Amino acid sequence: MPGTASTYAAHDDIESLSGARLTAWQYERMREVTEHAYRHVPFYRERWEAAGIAAGTPPSMDDFARFPIVAKHDLVQAGQRWAIPSQGPVAFSTRGTSGDPLLVWLSAQEEETYIVPTIRGFRWAGLGPGMTALLMSPVWHRLAACEPHAVARMGARCAFFWGSMGPEYLDSFLHTLITVRPEFITTTAPFLLSLIRRSASTVVAPPEVLRGVRSIVVVGLPLTRSMREFLRDRLQVGDIFERGGTQEGAAIDECRFHNTPHVHEDVCYLEVVDDSGVGVPAGVRGRLIVTKLSAAGSIFVRYDTGDFAAFAPGECPCQCGFRRLKIFGRPESSVLVGDRRITAYDVRNCIEEDGDLVGRNVLLIHDPESPPGLLSVAIEGAAHHEAELKADLEERLGVDAVRIVWLGDLRINWGFRQVLESREIRLPRS
Repeated sequence: MPGTASTYAAHDDIESLSGARLTAWQYERMREVTEHAYRHVPFYRERWEAAGIAAGTPPSMDDFARFPIVAKHDLVQAGQRWAIPSQGPVAFSTRGTSGDPLLVWLSAQEEETYIVPTIRGFRWAGLGPGMTALLMSPVWHRLAACEPHAVARMGARCAFFWGSMGPEYLDSFLHTLITVRPEFITTTAPFLLSLIRRSASTVVAPPEVLRGVRSIVVVGLPLTRSMREFLRDRLQVGDIFERGGTQEGAAIDECRFHNTPHVHEDVCYLEVVDDSGVGVPAGVRGRLIVTKLSAAGSIFVRYDTGDFAAFAPGECPCQCGFRRLKIFGRPESSVLVGDRRITAYDVRNCIEEDGDLVGRNVLLIHDPESPPGLLSVAIEGAAHHEAELKADLEERLGVDAVRIVWLGDLRINWGFRQVLESREIRLPRS
C-alpha cells in the first residue's frame, strides 16, 4: 500500500504524485470500486443501468462524471440494498450529519487503508516517535477510530481522556493535562474555546497546563486565520492544525504551511459541483461529492455529502501533489439570504478580522419572517463598531442588509451548532 513503508519520509510515494500521474493512479482504484459495486451492490447496479452505464466501469476519468450523484435520502430509502453488513464488522452512524442517519460499515481492510492518511496527517502536524498524544477526537467518527492505531505505529504513546467534550468536563480535562503532559493533542475547536472561557474563572491558566504541547489538531469547526492565531496565542502552544473528513470516506489534513487542508487522495476522490451536478473550478464553492477509493466496507460512489466546499487554487509550498480543499459547512450551519447561501464560517471570517471580536461566539439566526435580503447574526458581548461591521458584512457577503443582535453577558456554550432559530432569541422588529 502506498505510504506504509515511509512514514517519516519528506513525502511518501503517493504524495509525490501529481497531475496526470495521480489521476491515472486514482482511476485504477475507481475502476476496482465501481466494478465491485456493480457486481455486489444492487442499489448501484440498478441506478447505473438506468443511466445507461454498462458493467459499472467508466471508460476514462472524464466519463466518471456520467455516473449519477447519490444523495443521502437515496441510500436511506434503499436500506440494505446499498449496504451489506458482511462488508464490515463495525458500524458507524452518520447521525451528526444532515437528515436521517446511515450505518456505515467499516472492515478491517478499510481501517488499515485509512490508518495511512492518519499517519500522514499526524506527521504533517509534528507527531513523532517517543511523544505522547492525548486523543480526544469524537470517537463515534470512523476517522477518529484510526487515530490510536496511527499513533502506535508512529512509535508514540496514546493517552485517552475519560468523558465528553462538553464544558462540564473541562476540570477533568485540566487534571488530565497536568497528569499526562502530552506533546500532541487531538480535540475539537469548540472544546478549546470553552477551555479558554473556563480559564477566566480558574486559577489554572491554559498556558500552564498546556506547557510542552507542540501541536493541537482540531476538528468540528472550520478555522479562520484569525481564530487559529487566537487559539495559538491564548493557549501558548506550538501550532494549531485543522483536520476534517466525512463518515463517507473524505479525509483532509493541514500541512505546516496552513495553506488550506490537503485531500488524502489515496483514499478518496473528491469533486465540487454546482446545483446541476457540473464540476466547478478551484476557488468556486459548491457541493462536496465523495467517491471512496476502496471496495472494502460500505461503498460510496459520487455521494453528495451535504457539505459546501471549494478546492484551493495554486500549489502549496510543501510540494505535496494532493489538491487542497476547504469545507465551510452544510445546510444546518448556514442560512439562505436571497439567493446566497451564507455559512457561519463566512460571517466569522469577516468578524474575526477585528481582534476585539475573535473568540466571541458568533451564530447565524434563521428568521422565517425576515426580508429576503437580510442577514441576521448573534454575537456575544457588548456592541462593537456596529456600523462598520454591518457595512463590511454587506459588501463582502453580497447581502442587502445585516442585523446584529448583541448578546451582552448571555453566554452560549461553544459547540457544533451554528444557527439559532429566531424564536430562541428576541429579535427587534421594524
